[in-house]
Amino acid sequence: METVLKRKIKVGISECCFGSKVRYNGKGFDYVKNFGREKEQFIFYPLCPECLAGLGVPRTPISIKGGSGEDVLQGTAKIKNRKGEDVTDKLIKACEYSLELLKREGIYIYMYKEGSPSCGVYRTTLKDKRLGNPPGIFGAMLLKEGFFLVCADDLESPIKRWDIVRRVNAFTWIKEAEIENKNQLYEVWHTVKFLCQELDEKTARSLGHELSILDNIQKEDIEKYRKNMLEIIREP
Repeated sequence: METVLKRKIKVGISECCFGSKVRYNGKGFDYVKNFGREKEQFIFYPLCPECLAGLGVPRTPISIKGGSGEDVLQGTAKIKNRKGEDVTDKLIKACEYSLELLKREGIYIYMYKEGSPSCGVYRTTLKDKRLGNPPGIFGAMLLKEGFFLVCADDLESPIKRWDIVRRVNAFTWIKEAEIENKNQLYEVWHTVKFLCQELDEKTARSLGHELSILDNIQKEDIEKYRKNMLEIIREP
């Protein structure tokens, strides 16, 4: 089994993190430059749900009212701008379209801007560094789909960037590995088990014990254990 990726990894990225001046205040950030030569490992797919929703640049800032992005998707919260205008439907449609574009291209890595009510995952406001109502609406969709999520701010730290690159490569390799029987499953596990143990020793050792006593294995078992490995690798 090949253990080296021979193609560039496709990565979705919030457009404002790619250097495009599409934020509500007309600004943008070039986080990709922090990769240096390592950026050649990736193909970036920039997108901005708020721009796709037709909110414009610059635009009146928006925020989640009455809950989180998950609540917005459940219909129990709203997205409004500072003028009080309801942009919920526009943003939901734009986020759904953004997710469709990523999935159509086989992308399951996404670099997001924390603090955004659309793309934020653990914080949806920049004001006074408060958490807001996380996750944002697009962030909620990406979490539900099991994307490997990278906070763009972490790319400014050499240590965090090194960790992100190795985990993104491991995640992609596991995701695409051909696993049709127990031996191939064991081979994948033994390739990544030390990384998994480093990231979450308790969960990884429990998973390793389960795999060691496997007898008959079905297709659904293979996908369950693949998912278990991916969950350990993608946790921040």
